Amino acid sequence: MENRAAHTKGTGFVALKFFVTREFGFDGWKKLLGAFPAQERVKLELPTSNDWYELGLWQRCLEQLQALFGANHPEIIDRFAAFEAERDLHTVQRLFLRMMNPAAVVEKVGEYWNRFCDFGQWEVTRLPKGATAVLRDYPLPHALYCRELAGYFKRTLELVGARNVRVEHRSCRARGDETCAFEGTWS
Repeated sequence: MENRAAHTKGTGFVALKFFVTREFGFDGWKKLLGAFPAQERVKLELPTSNDWYELGLWQRCLEQLQALFGANHPEIIDRFAAFEAERDLHTVQRLFLRMMNPAAVVEKVGEYWNRFCDFGQWEVTRLPKGATAVLRDYPLPHALYCRELAGYFKRTLELVGARNVRVEHRSCRARGDETCAFEGTWS
């Protein structure tokens, strides 16, 4: 499993371009692009939502976001994850999802996962005032990617009406655990 290629849709890349440009201007985007070799830079310059990209390239983008802008903004990955969730959940979807239990929303995210990633499966277990989501068959463990996922889940839960949301990354493949497990709680 570790050696197979894993891919993700370009929606994250498009969001990253908008985020970096909004936060750091076009010069910030050029700075991020400049951190990549020419072959990868060509793929990143004009990302498209429907194209598939290597997961490793996405993880390197998160590394560069952290390396280039994290010194002055240590929470940069969390801020980007929240921005990404806000872009993905449009106002109409938020209104519809507010009628659901937040745990059901986490289940829906798990169901939609393979429309955007060609790897992994989510197992969601509902808890009183919470849910546990476990990602299995994740071939390229990466701590910043997991941090992005935790931030995305947190903001998604907030957007659908959950209050006092906390998301903890209970286990992580990047730390040597068998799975990546996230536990979200809210009131």
